[in-house]
Amino acid sequence: MNLEEKMELNGSLSPADAARYDRRLKIMGMEPEKALDAIISDPTPAALVQSFPHQDLYFLVNDIGVEDALPVLAVASSEQWEYFVDVEVWQRDLLDVDGLTRWFDLLLKADPRRCVNWMLVEHTAFFEDYLARHIEVRVREKNEDPSEFGPGWFTFDDWFYIKHREVADEPVEEGVPYIHPDDRNDVVFSLLQTLSKGDNPRFQSVMLEAMSVLSAEVEEESYRLRNVRLSEKGFLPFDEALGVYAPLRPDDLHKGLRKTPPLDAATVVPHAHTGVVLEGSLFSDALAGLDDGALLSALQMEFAVLCNRVIAADQKPVRERAELSSVVKKVCGYISLGLEALNRDAEEDKGLGAWLTEAGLEEIFRVGYGLAMGLKFKADRWRKESWLLGRGLPLSLLGEAWMGVAGGLLLNRPLYFDNYKSGSLYREFESLADIEATETVMADVMGIDAVLSLLDPDPEPFKGPNFTLKSLLLTLWAPAWLGDAGHQGLLTLAQVKRLLAGIWAGEGETRHISDEAKAHCLAWLADETGLSRVEISERLAEGLERLFGEVADEYAHLDPAQADARFIHLFLTQAD
Repeated sequence: MNLEEKMELNGSLSPADAARYDRRLKIMGMEPEKALDAIISDPTPAALVQSFPHQDLYFLVNDIGVEDALPVLAVASSEQWEYFVDVEVWQRDLLDVDGLTRWFDLLLKADPRRCVNWMLVEHTAFFEDYLARHIEVRVREKNEDPSEFGPGWFTFDDWFYIKHREVADEPVEEGVPYIHPDDRNDVVFSLLQTLSKGDNPRFQSVMLEAMSVLSAEVEEESYRLRNVRLSEKGFLPFDEALGVYAPLRPDDLHKGLRKTPPLDAATVVPHAHTGVVLEGSLFSDALAGLDDGALLSALQMEFAVLCNRVIAADQKPVRERAELSSVVKKVCGYISLGLEALNRDAEEDKGLGAWLTEAGLEEIFRVGYGLAMGLKFKADRWRKESWLLGRGLPLSLLGEAWMGVAGGLLLNRPLYFDNYKSGSLYREFESLADIEATETVMADVMGIDAVLSLLDPDPEPFKGPNFTLKSLLLTLWAPAWLGDAGHQGLLTLAQVKRLLAGIWAGEGETRHISDEAKAHCLAWLADETGLSRVEISERLAEGLERLFGEVADEYAHLDPAQADARFIHLFLTQAD
């Protein structure tokens, strides 16, 4: 979704900056190879690259491929380099030393002198700590023979002698590039060589410091500074980022916010996030209805910050725009769900755009996500109290559809059971229709499970390939309807045929379960459970209506005389 057309940011830029702004937006819409060619062939590639917001450039470099994008990295600003390293070399609060080695290698290839100078000037202690992790340093005494040091020692000035430390290989997670010890040593050697050639006095100072650096203190301070820099973009520490998933009631929404874009919006507000917003959601429709350029710029920044906070909470690397699009879709879905819920509960319909104007996107997201979490809380309570699981029976006895819905809610982060209607088994909740459909299924699951907990039948005689909560309840009721009150356990095929011959009303296409059969089932349940018919109706009437609808869909057009036990799965029958 392109919001830039409405923002009119060009009017606040110099002609040269406005031209670069337009070229940058065009490049963001190109294929990676063409984007790289456009940057290289630009008359002022450095100015163009440095005009990119940090995240836009990060995604562009990764789309191109970091090795292929070395010409872009070579002209990127130090602040852009810093953002890349901040994002790439930390796993929660732990430094990914191999990741840092990989990025040192890339930046050395892009511009070795600048890479070393940048670390020395802006990240001195961090640089010294990295070297201390990988090298041993000895100062040669005046009359000392270097051959006495043993193998593996090298020097650039015949004064400081250096040896690569043996760093133990650790298991590498899938998808994480492996750094061979020899490659790591080559990177460290290149850093030292570049430093020694460029400024030998400074090289000697760094070697002295590397001999006594306190890694734990340096790492802790580096992590703190990194968090300060990234927090402005929404990348909070994991524990804080999780707050984005805290449910929020519509009544607790803060209203009346004043939204203003950053002063340097053209170079700070990223395009990548809103660039992959698909049209057709309530959120995109609400954005499309806004014409205030300053407000749209503020919303674009706010949306990017929200997406980044979700990325930080999910702890999944997002390097390419294809990966970003799944995060954006998730955020758009819950914002849309929140907007729909707020509009439904509002005293007056003031339009979707009004909510974006006066309320924070994160709070709207939390309202939407809170609806999904409300269903999860219900599912968690049911799991602890359910007859099914209390009997040691598997969740699969809910049946495929019900198990899919319940299973999605029992995940740490609830998901909607889509059953491949949109191409995947599960997806994020996106609308009130998703919430209501899931709520209906869980009401049926909990209602039937609660009734079975009162009936408390022994499940052993009924176990078999068609054994589910639905088939168990129908099989328990069937003998009472047939007048075979003394019968227990599996039904005979003859009983099934009699049942299917006598439960219908209507003819042909209008054939359905008779009201008499439905009323009999409710009355039987009331007698067997000790509940009143009113209580049974409140708990299960709608669920039974849907269950009997399934029976009608399966067997309404079946000639009872032709019924075959192999194809009767809603009633549990004895084997021939």
